[in-house]
Amino acid sequence: MLEDPVAWRTFAAVAVLALVPAFPLGAAARIGACALAGLAALTVSFGTWPHEALGSAWTALHDAPAVRAPFDPVSYPSLHGLVAIAAFSLALAATLAAVTRRTPLVVAAVVVGIGFPARLLQDVNALTLGALALAAVLWALLAPELRGARRAAPGIAVGAAVLVVAVTAASAGFSPSEGQVDWRGWDPFADGGRTASLRYVWDANYDGIEFPARPTVVLRVRAPKRAEYWRVSTLETFAADRWIENLYPIDLGGPRRNLPADALVPKRDANPGSWLRQVVTVEGLEDDRVAAASQPARVDGPSLGRLSFLAGGVMRAGSTIRRGAEYTVWSYAPRPTPRALVASKPRYPEEVARYLELGRARFPGFGAGQRVHVVDRVFVDDRYQPLWSYRPLWEEARRRTARARSPYEATLLLERWFRRDGGFQYEERPPATQSGAPPLVDFVEVTRLGYCQHYAGAMAVMLRLLGIPARVAVGFTAGTWKSGVWTVTDHQAHAWVEAWFDGFGWLAFDPTPGRGTLSAVYTLASDSADAVAALGTGRFLDYTPSFDSSGGSAAPTPVEPAPQESFPWWLLAVPLVPVVVGCAVVGGKWARRARRLRRRDPRMLASGVRAELVSALLDRGAAVDSVATTSDLRRTTERVLATPAGALADALAEARFGPLRGARTAAIRARTELARVLGAARSRETPSSRLRAALSLRSLTRSAR
Repeated sequence: MLEDPVAWRTFAAVAVLALVPAFPLGAAARIGACALAGLAALTVSFGTWPHEALGSAWTALHDAPAVRAPFDPVSYPSLHGLVAIAAFSLALAATLAAVTRRTPLVVAAVVVGIGFPARLLQDVNALTLGALALAAVLWALLAPELRGARRAAPGIAVGAAVLVVAVTAASAGFSPSEGQVDWRGWDPFADGGRTASLRYVWDANYDGIEFPARPTVVLRVRAPKRAEYWRVSTLETFAADRWIENLYPIDLGGPRRNLPADALVPKRDANPGSWLRQVVTVEGLEDDRVAAASQPARVDGPSLGRLSFLAGGVMRAGSTIRRGAEYTVWSYAPRPTPRALVASKPRYPEEVARYLELGRARFPGFGAGQRVHVVDRVFVDDRYQPLWSYRPLWEEARRRTARARSPYEATLLLERWFRRDGGFQYEERPPATQSGAPPLVDFVEVTRLGYCQHYAGAMAVMLRLLGIPARVAVGFTAGTWKSGVWTVTDHQAHAWVEAWFDGFGWLAFDPTPGRGTLSAVYTLASDSADAVAALGTGRFLDYTPSFDSSGGSAAPTPVEPAPQESFPWWLLAVPLVPVVVGCAVVGGKWARRARRLRRRDPRMLASGVRAELVSALLDRGAAVDSVATTSDLRRTTERVLATPAGALADALAEARFGPLRGARTAAIRARTELARVLGAARSRETPSSRLRAALSLRSLTRSAR
């Protein structure tokens, strides 16, 4: 089911190889058969020698997340080999478990073998997979108890009846277009089965929004567990009291290429190895814009057709992107520290000038001489009369950032004012404007009730008035992360602010107070663990700029760096715990044996030899009486260890009960004989028997003295 068409010969060959260890073999022969079968399976699966097959497997592991199942095995030979070797491994595990009558392990192999592809396949195969899983598990449970055809018939009949009833119940009303569950990133709060495609109008509006009661999955993004905004477009022009897209094409590309160089993202191409890779699957979004983390640097998307690259790093496909389309994007997504951003100077190149415009007016950059006077004149100049009603926003922005000595400090102060200090509340149906003022002015000065477009739009206007290049970004917050995939629904549609900083380019700021479905860091640029921890709660980074006596900007309050991706070391606990316990048992026995056999007193040394012999017998399942005589121990030793023990018994008796003059020599001879007897016994034991004896706890829980 993972392949179309299926390479049946390969799977049949590896299935036969997986059955080889089922033949009656000794333990050593079975281990050798497994090794040979594994090497043969590598050769058959990848069509090359085993050492070269390992390299192909590594390549397939790297490329697998970007390939959608079912895939063509001819087009992806390495991935076909990886699937075949995975099937062989699980079949071999089930075979070995069946041979050794470990029914739970058989069931586990079946669950993994069917559950893994179920995560990758669309749900049109769910019924078939479920039936296969149930049948295999029932057979694994019934087969060990079958003894002859007559006794097997009732069990087989019951199992078949259970299977028929389960399949009938599951198939009642079943349709591939209904009741689907996405195995790759199931979200109990998202309706993964809705197949309706949604189209958005990204230009700002302030009339109110209404999310449907049941969310629809629009995107699935395979990316690291690092919250990002999935930007679809940017609103760069403020006209007629609202932000509009108004983007122009700068290049026409193809399905795979780097985006054009961007002077406003100076370090984007400096280190491609640090780019953030995302594999995006379109589920329910019908649009021609390409969603990606900001700033996109490279795109690989044959399903997108010919791309247009627009100003601001926005990408548009040649036609509407349909459900199921998949593409890979690499983004330059810096996360500078607050200290680095405070040190960023307000140096603005010519390319950034249009991000300091409102209507026909262009405002001087932050920190420019006579800036306040120049901005004040705009609100009395007849040429800019449409902007006069925005004077309250200018005065509010100037008052809220009066202490700021850097663009970053001013941006954070505004963001925090909207998020926490200004008395604003999130409201999807804000009251209509009553004051006659423009919507954003009425929002800031009167109602203080609005949704993301109010907050982002007002903050972007205020930043431009302050001389800080800004724009409104639109798209989605991160969504829900599970098993390496971000599941994004229409409830995560959002607008935020991007501000430009010298040396770093565009960075995201989010002035919207937390709401239940908000699922991204508040301020990516602040790199604050507190902000991440406060996700969706409405709290914000507790940051207050401070200044030294000379009027310069002091370093901001230190903040804890955001947690970075690391290997989940806790996964190693499952195999490590039994290994550690086993090592502790073996080490404890070794220390006890060393203590017993190094005693200087001959009588004590003889007692230690006896105790060590009793421990060896107990660990091998023998029943030893605590008051057993030397003759009793000799008979038990020869029966259990199948080794002559007469010399050992004689030396023990002489050392323990003979004259003291010869006791030392007899005790040493007994210790030597003990080593001979145990060595001979181990040489005849199988590796599994030796391991069981080494890990046995019987000698530790019973007194061997």
